[in-house]
Amino acid sequence: MKRGIIIFLVLITSGNFLYSVLPSCNINREGCYANDQAILDHSADAPYRYRILAPYAMSLVSSPTNEGAWFMVALVIHAASFAVIYTALYKWLRRWGSDGSALAGLILMALLLAYAFHQYPLSPNSIIELALICATLALSKRFWLVAAMVIFASLNRETGVLLVAIYALLNMADYRQRGFYLRVAALAGIWSVITAVLHITLGTAPHVLGVTGTLQANIDNLPQALIINLILLPLWIIAVIGYRHSPIMLKRLGWLAGAYLVSALVGGLWGEMGRLSLPAIPLILPFVVAEKPIQDKLSIT
Repeated sequence: MKRGIIIFLVLITSGNFLYSVLPSCNINREGCYANDQAILDHSADAPYRYRILAPYAMSLVSSPTNEGAWFMVALVIHAASFAVIYTALYKWLRRWGSDGSALAGLILMALLLAYAFHQYPLSPNSIIELALICATLALSKRFWLVAAMVIFASLNRETGVLLVAIYALLNMADYRQRGFYLRVAALAGIWSVITAVLHITLGTAPHVLGVTGTLQANIDNLPQALIINLILLPLWIIAVIGYRHSPIMLKRLGWLAGAYLVSALVGGLWGEMGRLSLPAIPLILPFVVAEKPIQDKLSIT
């Protein structure tokens, strides 16, 4: 049953992506195709210039100039990422609750993804990041797998450092061991080196909007942004309520989610919070769907 539900959600989410993003790309070809071409040409503005993983991988089989083929490659990458997201997220949520609560979490994630697609560019980097976060939550005890995911995450988005923080917080019980600090330092070093090499190799680039431009865009679109964020407000309220009944491990992840959301509000477009908030969702979902009080099922089996 679980496998069937995951397959169903992958298909439904892929359909939602196709329904929402394809018409948007037909209207905004520059945002969907020209920006990816600029990344490949090393002429994109920051931060897009340094988000090379998806465009470079997609360019192995297609080109942004062939818009139909480029969109299909992006769709395949998204579908594969959805499969990772739902599989890993189920394992993560099952750790904190029943099978029913874990499946409820998957359905909620599917709804949030469908909502995010209304403010979504074609590039898969946001969904790849979400897939890597979910996989890190599910596989946090496998250091070498996490290290490989940090490499991919660092090539994907500058926020790949979230994986380092998640690994550190989930393994905090080992803080008395020297190996814990060496592993966290190694992961942080991987992210730092890759980020530095990308900036040095690809050169400096002006920010797509800049601080002033971002603030002005947020002011100009404030009514729409308020509606978008009010729709998400019940989720955050329920998460705050669930936080009170959660073990310290989950509370630490809640702190990380809060810090990330603040940074997204400060540096991002408020009208895109449906998409920008996605990396925080797996961190707070146990607060929302798990039984109260939340118990770590792995620690009592």
